[in-house]
Amino acid sequence: MSEHQADTRPAPHARTPTMIGIAVGISILFVILLVAGLIARARTDRELATAAHAAQSAPPQVAVIRAEPAAESDLTVAATTQAMKDAVIYARTTGYISARHVDIGDHVSAGQLLAEIASPEIDQQLRQAQADLQQSEKTLELQQATLDLAHRTMGRYNEADVEGAVAKQAVDQSAAAVRTGQAAVAAAEASVASNQANVRRLQELTSFERVVAPFAGTVIQRNIDVGTLITAGSPTNNTSAAPSSVTGGANGLFEIAQIDWLRVFVNIPQAYASNVRVGVPVSVSVRGHLMQPVAGTVTRTANAIDPATRTLLAEVDVPNPSHGLLPGMFAYVAFKIGPAGTRWRVPATAAIVDAQGTRVAIVGPGNTLHFQPVVFGRDFGASIDIQNGLRGDETIVKQPTVSLQEGQVVRPIEPQKSSGG
Repeated sequence: MSEHQADTRPAPHARTPTMIGIAVGISILFVILLVAGLIARARTDRELATAAHAAQSAPPQVAVIRAEPAAESDLTVAATTQAMKDAVIYARTTGYISARHVDIGDHVSAGQLLAEIASPEIDQQLRQAQADLQQSEKTLELQQATLDLAHRTMGRYNEADVEGAVAKQAVDQSAAAVRTGQAAVAAAEASVASNQANVRRLQELTSFERVVAPFAGTVIQRNIDVGTLITAGSPTNNTSAAPSSVTGGANGLFEIAQIDWLRVFVNIPQAYASNVRVGVPVSVSVRGHLMQPVAGTVTRTANAIDPATRTLLAEVDVPNPSHGLLPGMFAYVAFKIGPAGTRWRVPATAAIVDAQGTRVAIVGPGNTLHFQPVVFGRDFGASIDIQNGLRGDETIVKQPTVSLQEGQVVRPIEPQKSSGG
């Protein structure tokens, strides 16, 4: 049985030619694919080299624009509102507050009584001064009567002296008595005038015991209450009623503001100072406020640039009948700024600022590139004014790159015009 199986097993040398043939076929196929890939890659490299050479030799494309004439532009500057009239009321006499008639937010008229100050010392001084005045007036009457008697006596002595009925010494004494009486009368008159002035001074001081409003307005600060000690001309120490003044000054008894009209103070940058003049219309608004912008005009300017901030101080007066704007607000003033002189406006991307100065790239004859020096004007962020260096008919590169060079030939691409419809 083992001999029969050994006879039926295939001979090993019969499979060898077939395996060799398969391996040779696979090798030939691999070589063919490798050669085909190398040929395709070589063709691609040649095409890329040809395209790169064509790209290097072709002029670069640049987007170009035309300069536009400078027109009016909007300028919005931060500002501060202030009452048309604003006064801090101080005491002119010393004493205690005996009555207070107004409080914060009250509307007052001119001459209205705001508070009363009790000054018993001043009242007593006035009564004493009035008594001194009466005493000096009586003294004056006495001296005038004495002078009249001296005049009559001297007249009698003079008549008697003509007849030689009186001694010469008596005549001289009567004349001296007249002169003494005249001096006494003059002194008494001066004393009366002095006492009258003192009475008027104390009467004015006592009138200051009534604190009145200097003009019609609104009480925006109140720093006193009944019983507060007041020193003439000094700020009050009672800061619990109003911790700070709207005007930023020392605290007085009251602060009154007239807010039917407001002053709006705005600092104009130097670049726009020549365009802001008296009478220029503006609009005042408060961001986050629901009210509509308030129209006004420039009322006055400082006519001088502040060297610290390089700005021009301008004042805008705006009506405020509804009291929608309040003193001390942070507001915005919008101006319409017109161009001063002949200027052109280009996109900010066209501006070149480097070691050679301020320039723009211009496509000249033959599509050659030229870097034109210019003088920049106002910068609006997205655009910039050109004050000098352009005629206005140049073709300007909209966004020049650092690879562009002077005299280089380029291919300008004009902006596509949108079709109407």
